[in-house]
Amino acid sequence: MPCGLGTYLWENAAAMSLVVSGGGVATAGRLGDLMARRGSIGWMLVLASLGIACGGTPEAAVAGGVPWAASLDASRSQAARDNKLVMVEFYASWCGWCKRFETRTLSDERVVRALAAVVPVRLDAEGDGQPEAQRLGVRGYPTIVFMDSDGREVGRIPGYLDPAPFLQELTDILKRS
Repeated sequence: MPCGLGTYLWENAAAMSLVVSGGGVATAGRLGDLMARRGSIGWMLVLASLGIACGGTPEAAVAGGVPWAASLDASRSQAARDNKLVMVEFYASWCGWCKRFETRTLSDERVVRALAAVVPVRLDAEGDGQPEAQRLGVRGYPTIVFMDSDGREVGRIPGYLDPAPFLQELTDILKRS
């Protein structure tokens, strides 16, 4: 089974378990309830196994190939040295669209190549990156903010985009800066 399917199943396990277990459908007494719970648990284990076998984790799928900077300060220093923009991906660990952005958009080879033009860094907008997210008025996730090495915003992509539209937005922001 392709790992992309395993990752998809893992990301959607909770919703799928309701469908498989008959969530929301009346069951025949205690036996029906027990069978529904066992079915749900069984499917959750299967889906978790597929996600783990494909290298996934419940927290987040890591986008391979993107050279993430260790911190915002490190990314700004590198951007100043290399005369590049900083690309900050603001995410939340619970955000399904953030995980989809990582597994679909950031894993696309064309996107990985294009990101060589920026210094990418990821910030948990509800964790260590919260002060910066507040400073920049980030309201939803994922939000991609492009800034110069001094921390001034020069572009923004609010929300999830598939690879092709993301590349177009990235190209437009790089041309404007």
